[in-house]
Amino acid sequence: MEEKTSNKNNRILLIALTALLFLLIGYTFYMSKDHKEAVKYLQDEKEQIIANLTAMEEKYDIAIAKNTSLTDSLTIEKAKIVALKDSVMSVSQANAAVLRRYKNQIAGLEAINSRLLDEVDSLKMVSNVLIDEKDSLSGQLQIQTTTNEELSTANKDLARKVEIGSALNIKEVNVTALNKRSNGKYAETTKAQKTDAIKIQFRLMENEIATPGDKQAYVVLQKPNGSVVNAKGTVTIKDGTEVKYTDETTINYANAELDVVMLVENTGSQFEKGTYPIKVYVEGKLAGVSKLVLTDSFLGL
Repeated sequence: MEEKTSNKNNRILLIALTALLFLLIGYTFYMSKDHKEAVKYLQDEKEQIIANLTAMEEKYDIAIAKNTSLTDSLTIEKAKIVALKDSVMSVSQANAAVLRRYKNQIAGLEAINSRLLDEVDSLKMVSNVLIDEKDSLSGQLQIQTTTNEELSTANKDLARKVEIGSALNIKEVNVTALNKRSNGKYAETTKAQKTDAIKIQFRLMENEIATPGDKQAYVVLQKPNGSVVNAKGTVTIKDGTEVKYTDETTINYANAELDVVMLVENTGSQFEKGTYPIKVYVEGKLAGVSKLVLTDSFLGL
């Protein structure tokens, strides 16, 4: 009777232990599944944090490339993000507390990031406005410079035209060889040996835009060999050349036609036969030319 009771108790204990074992296996399986899901969730959170930090780092790179006055501050904040990302990546076993701390740090960095990037955009906007204004001013300056250059060119052209228009011109230059008689009077001649003086006569034309007043006139009388007859000095003409002259006179010009007579007397050797070129300069400008041809005398006549 006791043996039967003992066997019965053993069977009950075995059944209880078996049930407990199955319960333990089920619990272990359930807990293992929850653990894997928790680990996967924490790993996903870690990767998301790294992705967010990488995105922030890229934004800082773009902002720094804009080269604004905030470049130093942006560089410092970027270094903080890089350091935090390295720290997150070095965590092998992430837990909720660690990830929560990282998220709090990211929130602080995002606030700074947002403020700095807003300032960069604002500075860029101001910079663009200033560039537009600069381009506008440069365009206006270029237009003004072009206008000034055109006005300068026009003024120079006008001044040149006025200079040309106000120059004194000569209608004609008449040259006559003269022989001085015993009574002191002069008679015309064409003979070189009889020539005692040469008369040069020309007429200044009327010019209303010329400046009235004293005008200097110079006569250059050249021998057939090219040397200047009775050279008294030199005069600088408009092109800057120094020219020897034979005679000069001061003319009081009043914008009306005016006849001018100059007499070149022979103070040196006797005139020789040949062609004598004559040039007349008025105020340094060549105003007229002519020539005189002298021939030999025949039997002293």
